[in-house]
Order: sequence, then structure tokens, then C-alpha cells
Amino acid sequence: MLLTLFFNLVTRTFKARITLSPMKFLWYCLLCLVLLGQSSCRVSRQRSSLTSLDTLWQSNAFQHHHAGLMILDADTRKVVYQHNAERYFVPASNTKLFTFYAGMKMLGDSIEALRYVVQQDSLIFWGTGDPSLLNPNLPSTKVVDFLQSRSEKLYFWPGNPLLKPYGPGWAWDDYNDYYQAERTSLPLYGNVVRFTRKSDQTVQANPSQFRYTLDTLHRDFQVRRAETENLFYGTKAPIPLRYEQDVPFRTSTEVTLQLLSDTLQKPITPLPAFTSKVYQPLRSVASDTLFKRMLQPSDNFLAEQILLLVCAKLEQPFDPGTAIDYMLNNHLRDLPDAPHWVDGSGLSRYNLFTPRSIVALLEKLLAEVPRERLFPLLAVGGQSGTLRNSYRSADRKPYLFGKTGSLSTCYNLSGYLLTKTGKTLLVSFMNNNFNRPTSEVRKEVERVLTAIHEQY
Repeated sequence: MLLTLFFNLVTRTFKARITLSPMKFLWYCLLCLVLLGQSSCRVSRQRSSLTSLDTLWQSNAFQHHHAGLMILDADTRKVVYQHNAERYFVPASNTKLFTFYAGMKMLGDSIEALRYVVQQDSLIFWGTGDPSLLNPNLPSTKVVDFLQSRSEKLYFWPGNPLLKPYGPGWAWDDYNDYYQAERTSLPLYGNVVRFTRKSDQTVQANPSQFRYTLDTLHRDFQVRRAETENLFYGTKAPIPLRYEQDVPFRTSTEVTLQLLSDTLQKPITPLPAFTSKVYQPLRSVASDTLFKRMLQPSDNFLAEQILLLVCAKLEQPFDPGTAIDYMLNNHLRDLPDAPHWVDGSGLSRYNLFTPRSIVALLEKLLAEVPRERLFPLLAVGGQSGTLRNSYRSADRKPYLFGKTGSLSTCYNLSGYLLTKTGKTLLVSFMNNNFNRPTSEVRKEVERVLTAIHEQY
């Protein structure tokens, strides 16, 4: 093809009847050959850098587990490379990319914090799933200020009583871990108790209504909750200087009202049943604030609550499956492989996605969201989120913007890879069922993607 281009250039010269001296004609031919050689070397270098990936899957790093890779050129929309791109993988927190897309399509510029109706001397309010109320990671006082300023009697309607606190396939024994807080219509404090060390070498709880008692002797200090009730136990051990631990609490309407009443210093009466199609909304944080906190440190709780916010937007009872079905049937019908999508965070191993469907989603996001807004919301290589300690460049210019996804035996990375030649590549690199430390797989993925950044 390149030789044909060369001869076409020469032919066009003669057809144009351009008179050239022998010396000028010689220089013309040499120029064409130089351009031909540069183009050939560039194409050869690109081809060799990606063709060499074929041998990757027989290496010790990848041959013993299920691995898949899809790379798409964002400008040409051509597949640059693929391996097992049509096969299904457990995505872990790569699921949050789909939750993010649902939020982008449905929630607008700011989050609806709650809804309320005023009837004579009563104010009836209910939650929409907004996770920012009293959340230490999302400071916002709008709801508290609003409810404190009202002169009416406050009544709370808990909404759909059938909402399950955990998603399908979640591990029951993770109940004590920060990443598995319960889902509710009106979360408070992120539905966790934050234990921190005070200056007097004691531990304080936030919210302060929760207490812990010292229990067994242990090498390290930690707090554990009883499985089915809000009883917290600390181990007898020295408290680390920078100790901080988030432990989920058991949620209920009673706990919600107690915590909120104590904050407002006002009584709140529960309302067992209530319906109203006419209401006033109260908005809280900017949507991008919520999305960024969900994507960069990979906050599972925020991801789950975003799907509940979508349910509220659809005027449907709180069921994450309702939001998922709506997105799949309306905005994600054209994915190359229909995903099995069951929760917002990716905690469930029931989730199954293919690399090429994730790349298709990345393409949708890039087409619908300006990159100057999109890229800073994601984890940024060498700078922020779960990628802050990797993908560092010598010139400090970030070249990878994406989302990681980790569970035991799973490590995935999907996002936007910028190459040194100025290309934008959409990448989904998925690894499942390995029987070695996740850190080793993570380093191999970084090695491969860094090489593509430098050579392609």
C-alpha cells in the first residue's frame, strides 16, 4: 500500500506535466522515499508493539488465569487490539462505570436530598437515597439547615420497607467492613460509625450516640460490631497514632430518627404510610461531587445509593434492580454483549461484563461528556484515587484516567490511555481467577499499559 502511494505521487507529477530538471526530480524521489520510510517505520513500530501482546498470554504473568483485553482508538473507532474481549468477567468496581453513566443520564446537575409536603402545621418528608446527609466525606448542611429552620412539626416517612440493606451475592461476613454499609432511603453519616483517636489517647465515635466496650486482648487495636445489633467492641491493644476506622451500623427507622432528632434537637414522628404525587424537592450537593467521590476512592456505598437516586427520579420504589433494568432497556441496549448487572458497586460476584462492552460504555461517556469534565472525575494515574501511586510519568503529565476494580482473585482496569503520539485509546484490561497476590497482577497490567503509552 505504501509503495502504491509512492508511485501514485510520481505518476501525478508526470500527469500534471510538471517539468523537472534531473537534479530536482532526484531530490523529489528522495523526499518521497524519506516520507515513505518514516511512515513505514511508524506503522511497523505500532504493529510490532501490539502484535507482541499475542505472546503475553503465554507468559507466567497471565497464562494461569482468565484474562481479557480490549483496546479501541477513540478517533478512528477501530479496534487496535483484543484478546478474549467477548468473554464475561467479574468486573468488581468496574461496575461503578455503569453506575456513573446511570447517574450522568438521570440525576441532573445536583442531587435531590429529600422531598417534602406541608400540610397545615405539619411537614412530612422522606428520603430519595441521597448519601450526603451528615456524611463526613461529603460535607453538606442544607438538609440540616432546612429542617432546623422549619416551624412545623416534623414527620418522617421511611418509604419502601422492602429495600434490602445488602445486594445480591454480597458476603455476609463483610458486615463489619467500611465498604459494605447498608443501603437506606435516608442515610445518615454514610451509615457508618467513624472511630478515631483523640489527643488524650482514647477513641471517640462519630456519631457519638454509639459506644464501644473493650473486649479481648489483641495485638492490634480495632473495633468490631456484633453481627445483628449495634454493639461495638474494641480490642485491648495500644491505639495507633493515626487510628481511624469506619464500621457500618445496623440501620432502621428508629435509629435514623434518633440520630436525626439529636442533630436537629427536634422531635421527629415516624409516619408508617403516606402517598403524595405532589411534593417539593430539596437539593444538596453537586452531582459531580458525588460522582468523583464514588469513582476515585471507589466508594461502594455511594454507588449503591446512586441507583436508589435513579429509582426516585423514575418515581419507582427503592429497588436497585429497577434502575438497572431501566438503563439496560433504554440507554444501554446497543452494548455488544448484554451484561449481567445486579448492584451499583460491584461487590457482588454475580456481576458479569465483557471487556468490549466496557469499552463501548467508555466510548459513550467520551461522546456525551466533555473530556475536561470527564477525566478529572476518574482516578488519575500518578495523582488521585486508586491510581495515585501508579502510572507516574517523568513530566508529571497524567496519561491514564480510569477505574480499577478489585476483589479477591480479581483485578480489572478500564479507562482512557493517552499515548505519546497523541492518541486516545479506550482500554479494558480484565483479570479473574488468579491464585497469587493482587499486587503482582496489578504491576503486570501497569507494565503492559505503560509500554503501549510509550510505543503506540
